[in-house]
Amino acid sequence: MSIRTRAEQLSAVASISDPIRRALYDFVFRSPTPAGRDEAAAALGIPRGTAAFHLDRLVESGVLETEFHRRSGKAGPGAGPPA
Repeated sequence: MSIRTRAEQLSAVASISDPIRRALYDFVFRSPTPAGRDEAAAALGIPRGTAAFHLDRLVESGVLETEFHRRSGKAGPGAGPPA
């Protein structure tokens, strides 16, 4: 774990003072597997774009960390979106 400055610590605490961000944080924290934007939005009944915005802010403040996984289970060439 990295040492955080006081300003970074205060920013992290302030970031979860927003009710939507707090609910998203709680959802992700309690999720037994990594939670995606779609799952978080559906769980809270909010638009995906709103969930993405707030999740990004939580990551920027250091409260959450991101992981990238292919949700479809496909791998290798041709597994991504079409060109």
